[in-house]
Amino acid sequence: MYQYIQVQTTESELMACNELLRKVFPKSKTYNDAYIGWEYAHNPEGEIVGFNAWSGKEIVAHYVAQPLMASINGVEHKGLLSLNTATHPNHQGKKLFINLAEKTYEQAASMGYEFVIGVANANSTHGFINKLGFQLIGPLDAKLGIGKIQYKEKQIANSFVRLWNKKSMGWRLSNPNTSYEIIQQTIFAPSEKLGIKVVMGTFNEQITGLSQDISTSISINPIKLYLGLDPNIDWKNSRFYDIPNRFRPSPLNLIFKDLTGKGLKLDLKTLLFRAIDFDAY
Repeated sequence: MYQYIQVQTTESELMACNELLRKVFPKSKTYNDAYIGWEYAHNPEGEIVGFNAWSGKEIVAHYVAQPLMASINGVEHKGLLSLNTATHPNHQGKKLFINLAEKTYEQAASMGYEFVIGVANANSTHGFINKLGFQLIGPLDAKLGIGKIQYKEKQIANSFVRLWNKKSMGWRLSNPNTSYEIIQQTIFAPSEKLGIKVVMGTFNEQITGLSQDISTSISINPIKLYLGLDPNIDWKNSRFYDIPNRFRPSPLNLIFKDLTGKGLKLDLKTLLFRAIDFDAY
């Protein structure tokens, strides 16, 4: 028998959530108390929304989503980024994740959140689409290249873009697990591969809060990883090339769920989604 209780951001409960995440993902270097505190409790858009499944005094399953603001067809909307999910090995196969997710979305809707967006790997995509009613938007572009990314002369308006301001960007760049670089207002993160930098996104100084670069260590033509979707990039004139599927750890699929009941959907051909918009780096 399980109890489903909304996640609280007290120090003791966050430590218990982190303990479960480390148990389920023992090879991950991501989960530590500083990171979970930053990710769950310090976001200026709001604390995480989610539920734990308790068996006695132990958390055995966990799911949370993180607040964000986005522009959809020119209108600001309050939404969530689907974030961390974990089920203890001894309690898998009992639909705990589905139950936690459904309770999370019900609670989120009652709090005024209008959508959930997320990046799902090959293992989790099926559950989100077929069990939880998400829209499968499509796989993220994953490309390696050198030099600057080129943009089309004729730009189209983005039907979806995550909104950042100086305060939320300051929080995002304070990730305790990562040291970011800003070169000519483009934010870079280190990848797991030596010498490869991840292109996180380009923002003006009103967003980054910086009028000068915070690093000059990046070489003139480092190898760069692009991960995201942007209809205004001119890939034909950029020296970036698709990473073959066999070299990718897992395809990353962008998914979306409307919480308003109005049938809101996103258009793959016009949305903007950058690496900084989710939690991979």
